[in-house]
Amino acid sequence: MNINGLVRFIVVGMVVLLVISVGMYFLFKPSTTSPPNEADINAIYRVVGEFGARLKDVGLIAPDQDVITAMDFNLKQLITDRLYQAFVQDTSRIPGRAASSSPWPEGIEIVSVQRLDNGSYAVVGNQIMMDSDALAHGGNAGE
Repeated sequence: MNINGLVRFIVVGMVVLLVISVGMYFLFKPSTTSPPNEADINAIYRVVGEFGARLKDVGLIAPDQDVITAMDFNLKQLITDRLYQAFVQDTSRIPGRAASSSPWPEGIEIVSVQRLDNGSYAVVGNQIMMDSDALAHGGNAGE
């Protein structure tokens, strides 16, 4: 092996080693999220539970101003100002009761809670829908 080939071999080896090292760093880097504490979890379940229970009181088939008024009365104190403004700008995004009869939103089942770096939480849940039959026989009308 001549000197040029040896230098090329060493350079390629160093590049491969560097790429592997960077990959290993990102693969085994400690998570930037931490588990939520019990007080936060209890507060999250309380707020999400109340939010889900109030969804049936926000009728979406009314005129936009009436939908916003229902949201103000039922949901505003449970959401951030940023989310509230997004709902006011586009009332089609407001969650609630889509019809005057069945099915209606009955609650939210929390699937997961993850604490983010900035101290806020990401909550994933499914909306529980209810109808007269499900109410009489148990269960739900869909998620």
